[in-house]
Amino acid sequence: MLAMPKTIKSVHSLMVGMGIFFVGLPGAAYAATIPDKGVEPVCRGVDGYAADFDGRRTFLWRPQWLDAIKASSEHSAGFVSDAEQALRRGPYTVTDKPAPVHGASLNDYASIGPYWWPDPSKANGLPYVRRDGEVNPARNGLQFDKNRLRALGDDLEALSVAYFITSDHRFADHAAGLVRVWFLDPATRMNPHMNFAQGIPGKVKGRGEGIIEASDLSTVIESIGLIAPANALTSGELDMLRAWYAEFASWLATSELGGDEMRKHNNHGVFFDFYLAHFAIFAGLEGTTKSLAENFLESRIGVQMDQQGRFSEELKRTRSWHYSNYLVSGAARLATIGECVDVDLWNSQLEDGRSLSTARQFLLRYSTRLEEWPFPDRDKDAGSFSKMQNIFDRTDFMFRAPGHQPDSITLP
Repeated sequence: MLAMPKTIKSVHSLMVGMGIFFVGLPGAAYAATIPDKGVEPVCRGVDGYAADFDGRRTFLWRPQWLDAIKASSEHSAGFVSDAEQALRRGPYTVTDKPAPVHGASLNDYASIGPYWWPDPSKANGLPYVRRDGEVNPARNGLQFDKNRLRALGDDLEALSVAYFITSDHRFADHAAGLVRVWFLDPATRMNPHMNFAQGIPGKVKGRGEGIIEASDLSTVIESIGLIAPANALTSGELDMLRAWYAEFASWLATSELGGDEMRKHNNHGVFFDFYLAHFAIFAGLEGTTKSLAENFLESRIGVQMDQQGRFSEELKRTRSWHYSNYLVSGAARLATIGECVDVDLWNSQLEDGRSLSTARQFLLRYSTRLEEWPFPDRDKDAGSFSKMQNIFDRTDFMFRAPGHQPDSITLP
């Protein structure tokens, strides 16, 4: 059995002491007896799917999805082609910024809010003003890290899936190299927090809303699990990664910005729960994940969703269909992680009958008549119905039985 790294022990003690979440003792051994291959894969706590997936410790990416990708010549070719290109890219690091934002170091992740623009009435453009639904292209500039983190996630997904398909160690080795630079090398690693994410020039250095950009950190976890059979990362390096995620989870649970995001009554609050649950179980903090999953229906669905399955905060947005689906997809991700800690969010419901299924059915009602969507939506106004359909298909895929074989599989 692997010993629990000192950092994870201290983070576990801190989170218990703060009383933010009830966390259990983290597990540290990720090798379990391999059951018969005919048995449906099961996610088993901090071990993830490792026992049923040849040692691949994934939590969100179901083995059935990966097997379906591998069985499809079209999907396989696409991932391998993307991975071949990824071999020529990277590594990525937050220290590639030409200069840190004010008050930060180069190792601190930094970005600006997507919908914030220079004020045209001010000579220096400050403070920035909000234009909902209109993304400021400057957020993807070299002075910020959003694009780097997105590229890291995209390349790790392609490389890890290509390794799963081909067993070609080139893909696993390059993936491991990307991970070392972003997370482990002291000179280039990202500090485990997002204090300077989605800042607003002239207003604030960072906001709780910036935590939503942690989605690629979720992809990293699954990619690491998928390349496990290659042994491209040492046991010591994996311990260091678990410690990094434990520190990030502690920051989420105890920081002012984390608290701001946790209290959001929109998609940000839902994704906060998912991120913390996912990062915690990877770090070995299974009790935190279980607590989040057990409280999700009451704390999120009960507060944010009405009897019809509508989330009022999302319906106020200029892309209400996108954000309604986005929130539900976040809830579905947490439900998937919930399976790992024996919490069934798919079939649970509140006393008044509200459930994840209520949210899905509301979206399903309009999925075949998108032009009748009765809320403000820039995509609907532009006639971008295929785009809206694709958004729904990706959300609804998460609700399908694990063995469901759609025309395309987009990993969450």
